[in-house]
Amino acid sequence: MIPVAYMLLYQYFRTWKSFILAQIIMALTYAFIGEPFCEWVKFVNYIEWRYRYSFIYYFIVGIVTRALILKLASLSKPQDLTTK
Repeated sequence: MIPVAYMLLYQYFRTWKSFILAQIIMALTYAFIGEPFCEWVKFVNYIEWRYRYSFIYYFIVGIVTRALILKLASLSKPQDLTTK
């Protein structure tokens, strides 16, 4: 479910400003609502882990992934080889 959220954020939020805002909302939702729910229904059991660590992780992974994808996309564009 998390990879799908990252894909949707990348697809629908084209500018960095809107992407970062959406990324913060997604990270907050998953870290402070999704993970406590999963722990409550006994899907996971965290030992020495805080939800804020997950928030930071989700946020950094999203930013790094978008930067990497944009860099790879810029490398794959054909270069203008005309001489001046």
